Amino acid sequence: MVMKHGKAGRERLTAICLAGSLFFAAFSMLSCGTSTNVEPMGGQGLTKAEFLGRMIVQERYWRIEEISRQEEDQIATVNVREQSTLLNSHYLNDVIPFVAVQFGRGYYGKGVVSESKMTGAYGKVPFGEFQCELLLKTTKESGEWTWDNDRKMMKLPLPESIRTLAAAMSGSDWRPDTGYVASEPAPLFRGVEEARRAASPERIRIVAEEQTAEGKITYAFIMRAAWMTDVEYRDAEHKFGVSLY
Repeated sequence: MVMKHGKAGRERLTAICLAGSLFFAAFSMLSCGTSTNVEPMGGQGLTKAEFLGRMIVQERYWRIEEISRQEEDQIATVNVREQSTLLNSHYLNDVIPFVAVQFGRGYYGKGVVSESKMTGAYGKVPFGEFQCELLLKTTKESGEWTWDNDRKMMKLPLPESIRTLAAAMSGSDWRPDTGYVASEPAPLFRGVEEARRAASPERIRIVAEEQTAEGKITYAFIMRAAWMTDVEYRDAEHKFGVSLY
């Protein structure tokens, strides 16, 4: 059956079609601008709560990737997988390869900094999965982290390995007790699956500052995330798994 429309009917039909077209166009533009792979924001866009929320993750350990020493505008960088004039072979071979730092919360929500010995990937290597082992009995707490409202950074009692390395690079009797986690680079991921999907390294920077008669010397430890997965406990002392690093 053929429907006939008068002038008013044709005008209503035209208006309905135009409204439908505009809705479809707007929806299409919105859909095209939306992606399921959302890039995590950097530290400058994070609130204190967001920053701390991304720092406190159970399955992530922080390994040393690179170290630098800055005095005024002079910066010396240590590739921890190569020989260096700033650190001898003992620190490069017997200390750095085993450092694993973790941030958590203890009783009553207090911040906890702990350090363990861990094998597996460290330093500057391509992102990937590596066999690793965590020596559970080596885990020690260095103390309680807090939030420094003036500097807007996490303040922490430095783990023993970081204290030792900073003192060795100083070459003096100085030995730092506290340091900071810089706001940049910021922790990116809230879980191992986010890190796996991103398939790229995640880093933070732990800073220790030495005050001398000539000025300030800054030691920066670039720490790279090692996400421990496929965990297997074979005894009370060893935790085996795969490190997503």
